[in-house]
Amino acid sequence: MKHFPVNCLVGCAICAALLVLSSCANDAYDKGEGDYSLMQAEMAEIHINSNVLVDYFITDANDRYSVATPFKNSWMTTPDSTYRAVAYFNKRDDGMADVIGLSRVGVLMPKRLKNLKTDPVRFESVWISPNRAYLNAGIYLLMGSTDDEQSIHTLGCHIDTLHRNDDGTETMQLTLHHDQGGVPEYYSQRTYVSIPLKDAMTDSVCITIHTYDGIVRKTFKR
Repeated sequence: MKHFPVNCLVGCAICAALLVLSSCANDAYDKGEGDYSLMQAEMAEIHINSNVLVDYFITDANDRYSVATPFKNSWMTTPDSTYRAVAYFNKRDDGMADVIGLSRVGVLMPKRLKNLKTDPVRFESVWISPNRAYLNAGIYLLMGSTDDEQSIHTLGCHIDTLHRNDDGTETMQLTLHHDQGGVPEYYSQRTYVSIPLKDAMTDSVCITIHTYDGIVRKTFKR
């Protein structure tokens, strides 16, 4: 039996499970001691230098941290590039950061999709980043094991319309694309995705997400 991850229709691939380098469920963490007692978790843009080492990251609040000990990450393989991830780190007194782990975040570029799929997901949250650069969502995908290697989740972001409001403002209407892809629905796993908004020229953005409990629709000012 094989277990298959999630693919993004547009943007980078998502890892279905959070890739934390070390587990937080240890005695030191429970007692408020050790590496994890002051750990922060922030969505960020992770920079990879020419030696393919993580050397700094910028959080969604535009806080920049140099990595105290640059390191390689197995899924960050392109030199001089930037990846989207949740950074788990301890902030040091000198302003640098000790990185404990990174969890990949799928980047879904808004695009008009020819074959929009709206298979349901379990909804957790959706929010716009403090720097207004991303629309972020936390969802749960129903997963399972199968012998069919063609069975795989697919995620994307569909641009529906640009709606002109009565007050003259414009809203970009988005729909989360999700194709269950034949994956069995045995258990749920949390997945984070980010939708870049830097090229969105509208005053607000509205996203529609189809869930097992009905349609969720959220609007945010740009």
